Amino acid sequence: MTPLRDHYPSLEPRKLYYFLTAADCGSYAKAARELKVSQSTLSEHVSSLEAQLGRTLLTRGPRGVSVTEAGKVLYRHAQLIVRQVRQAELDVRQVSDVAFGPVSLGLATYGAAATLALPILHRVKERCPDVLLRINDNFAGTLSESVINGRIDLAIVYGIGPLKGLRLRGLFVEELFLFAAESAVIPGPANGPVNLADLAGMRLLLPSAIHFLRQLIEGAFARIGARLEIAAEIDSFATLRDALRANLGISILPHAAIVEAAARDRLQIRPIRQPRLEATVSLGVSDQLPTTDSVRAVEHIILQLVDESTAAGAWPGVRPLANTHNTD
Repeated sequence: MTPLRDHYPSLEPRKLYYFLTAADCGSYAKAARELKVSQSTLSEHVSSLEAQLGRTLLTRGPRGVSVTEAGKVLYRHAQLIVRQVRQAELDVRQVSDVAFGPVSLGLATYGAAATLALPILHRVKERCPDVLLRINDNFAGTLSESVINGRIDLAIVYGIGPLKGLRLRGLFVEELFLFAAESAVIPGPANGPVNLADLAGMRLLLPSAIHFLRQLIEGAFARIGARLEIAAEIDSFATLRDALRANLGISILPHAAIVEAAARDRLQIRPIRQPRLEATVSLGVSDQLPTTDSVRAVEHIILQLVDESTAAGAWPGVRPLANTHNTD
């Protein structure tokens, strides 16, 4: 067998980076602007890569650039290669125990995770000043896929797994509550708990179907045979808050998602019983891509902040998982 070292790698990281950028942007024009090169230079690099591999990787159409099946295979490998090359540069230049470089973090919307953004930024600035933190909030499913594909380093998402390509570490469980305008008529005693079945047929304002919380709520209604009436699908927190305040419907959300707005806008907050609705929140990292010292440092900070917040009771409706985090 010929030694592996005799096969000199012919895929240049620069070409792979240009290919990744074009695929992510979905347009040669947008990718060229981001890369600060001409479209012809970008096109030449991608064409050279396609010639090397003997496969078409990107196709142009009326709506922009599409990734072929061969391109999707290369995309997964290219993410890993480019990430490793970047980390090699950082490691060589760094040669110290200080966390350094960019770290991308995703936060699932509509829950306690979203309230962690500012504390994480403060703690990273204090303890890891050389880390450039990039924060993105999105649907849990989208964030999980981005971690698996290497687009972001780690994410706080709903669910406990398992998911192929993703290592999930449970953080806490948060309870879902009913939110409604002060003038809304809700079954049961004022400020008291409400049975889920009593909400059948009421106009609900919920995230779109792709959101984990929406799926959890739909499943709960289905299990008790109650009718779920969706008045509107709203993925914008600000819009949902305004719609609740205008009494356009009611919503079911984690307490931490809207508690401050609820106090300011005088919204009703009612516990839900029979059944109680709960969602597990986890920290996800790739189980295939390498984890850098900087990512581990941010992960450590997140675990500390979660432990501190749950111990202090900072999140009503949130309870820690049975497992505890050792952050020493």
